[in-house]
This record gives sequence, structure tokens and C-alpha cells, in this order.
Amino acid sequence: MRAAILALVLAVRVAHADPSNEKLVLVGAGMALPTYVIGVSLHESSHALAAVLLGAHVDELHVFPPGRDPHTGTFRFGWTYVHGLETQRDTELFLIAPKITDAILLGGFAALVFTSAWPENKYAQLALTVGATGLWVDFAKDVVVTSPQDDMVRVFQMWCIDGIATRLAYAAIDVGLGLIVAKGYERTFTRDMPVTMMVPLLRSAF
Repeated sequence: MRAAILALVLAVRVAHADPSNEKLVLVGAGMALPTYVIGVSLHESSHALAAVLLGAHVDELHVFPPGRDPHTGTFRFGWTYVHGLETQRDTELFLIAPKITDAILLGGFAALVFTSAWPENKYAQLALTVGATGLWVDFAKDVVVTSPQDDMVRVFQMWCIDGIATRLAYAAIDVGLGLIVAKGYERTFTRDMPVTMMVPLLRSAF
């Protein structure tokens, strides 16, 4: 009985120590702009790094603010121009580099959110989840984008597979990655007593 009362008291204290879900939503909204800037920087920097590793030269790297690309006359969030990509394979790797970055970082996020390595601090959880959301959006947007200047549209055309089947397969990958991000939101907004507190309480109850 005393163990049950102690568990209840500790649960109340933990609940009071954590920010409310409403506060987390507001803080998450405030993270949107810096997350966007970081996301665009990662995307364009991935292009630039891939170009350098492939022996090409970076002519222009623009990550902020979004605006009219003077080379195409279209609105873009960021752009990278290089020269010296000698083969089609080099061009393909240059174009898909941001997707590789997204996949690697989302893999790291999955390693946290599905294990005990997930931080207990709610703000840390929120920051990780909002960041993962930005990565997922960057990866997933190519399902619906049809602009001939889009990275994956160009790759699909190079591979001669730009059709419905390709889009559906890409969408299936997006759904899988989206489930990882959804798990982050679930753990961020769920109020659970930390396992470190539960174990000794369970022992004392028996």
C-alpha cells in the first residue's frame, strides 16, 4: 500500500516537472524557423559536399533567405551550382546526396526513439522530433513534386523510371520514415513515469 502511494506521489511530481503539451506545441512552433534554416543548410550543403568529394567545384551555395533563383527565374528555398561533374553517375550522386543525409540522420533518430537512449527531458525530445520532421519533409516532398528542376525528378528521368510505380514505391519509403517520426511525437507527448523510478517501486511492492 505504501509503495502504491509513493508511486502516485512520484508520478504527480514528474507530471508537474514536465511542461504541458500545450507549452510543447508552442515551443515546437517557435522551432519551425530555425529548423527550416538548418534543413535548407543541410540539403544544400549535402549537394556541395558531394560535389567536392566527386572532384567538382562549387560555384554558388545559397541557403538563406529563400527567393528567386537568378539562374532559373523561379522561387526556390535554396540552391547550389557546381561544375566539373564528369559522368552521369557523378550527377546522380550529387542530386541524391540530400536524401542520403536525410536517411542517415533519420536512422540515428530511430536508434534513439526506439531504445532507452531516448532523452527524458521533454524539450530535448521535442527538439529531436521537430528536427526529424524537417528531415522527413525534405525526403518526402519529392513524391508530389513534378518540377523538372527537382532533384529526384531529374534522377528518375535519368533512370527512365519517372512513372506512377516509381512514385508509389517512393511513397512507401516515405510512410516508413514517417512512422519513425510519429513515434517521436508519441514519446514526446506521452506522460510516462521514467523506468528508473518504476523499477525500485515494483520491487518494493512485492
